[in-house]
Amino acid sequence: MNKILLFIIISFSFSFSYTQSQLENPGFEEWEEVLTGIFEPKEWSSLKTSDNSSLSSMAPVVCEKSTDAHSGSFSVKLTNVSSLVVANGTVTNGRVHPNLITSLAYMYTDTLNEQWNTPLTYRPDSIAGWYKYAPKTGDSLEVKSILHRGFGKQPDDNYLNNWIAVAHFKSNLKTGNQWARFSAPFVYYSDNTPQYILVILNSGNGYNPVAGSVTYFDDIELIYNNTAMLKKQFSVSTDYIYTLGNQYIVIQSQQYEQYKYLKINDITGRVVWSCRITADHIDISQSNLKKGIYLVSLSGNNVMLTQKVVIH
Repeated sequence: MNKILLFIIISFSFSFSYTQSQLENPGFEEWEEVLTGIFEPKEWSSLKTSDNSSLSSMAPVVCEKSTDAHSGSFSVKLTNVSSLVVANGTVTNGRVHPNLITSLAYMYTDTLNEQWNTPLTYRPDSIAGWYKYAPKTGDSLEVKSILHRGFGKQPDDNYLNNWIAVAHFKSNLKTGNQWARFSAPFVYYSDNTPQYILVILNSGNGYNPVAGSVTYFDDIELIYNNTAMLKKQFSVSTDYIYTLGNQYIVIQSQQYEQYKYLKINDITGRVVWSCRITADHIDISQSNLKKGIYLVSLSGNNVMLTQKVVIH
């Protein structure tokens, strides 16, 4: 079998193990069947997995898997649907508390159930990602992210003292067939260390969504200030990444289980591949990567390893 010559760049000026966290399933590559024939992205929730099973069964499908992806194979498609009321196309890494009186509905972090919460004990600078939007007149999409301690929800009239920081992005820009990048800074209200992050993606404008607005989201990412990040140089003998042919990314580590997601960026910063890590050999044979320099990132709950590799 012909072997492809591969060079590994292990540069101490670029390769670090970063103690930072990212969201789970941020590229919406993994999905699960939550009801017969109905799927939602793993680690995320929408109307069909709300905390009210009676309303969930009646609720329209507003969250779907799409093959129109910014990177990888899938993105999440959110659609505002007219039912008993206009249901907002929404997905959250927390859980939905629905109500037919829309002003009483909210999203929240369920601190007692790890399926409906995302721990985060770091202080990111901003949240970013990619979207495509086809709004109806008068509508706008929203992205809201809350760093908090204890119980947290949105909207919130009772637990605002738990909030550490909020990032908010809103747009009525029609993007057509082009992906657009969003970014929203976290505005910090407290010096306390957060415990959780609650992220909400909406295709509609708060309590006044317009039926028919459609948004695609992909590659959601937390951005950290490198000068403030705690980082340590990794040990070449125990922790590094290399490629095997053009088929696999190999994690040379005795503790690959600490990483959950793999992301590959090209030299322009564009995400060209992402997936969940389930073994020390990650199959990238379907990525169709061209020869060149790439930045490979492995992320877990409290660690990220980033390294340059060259494929020849």
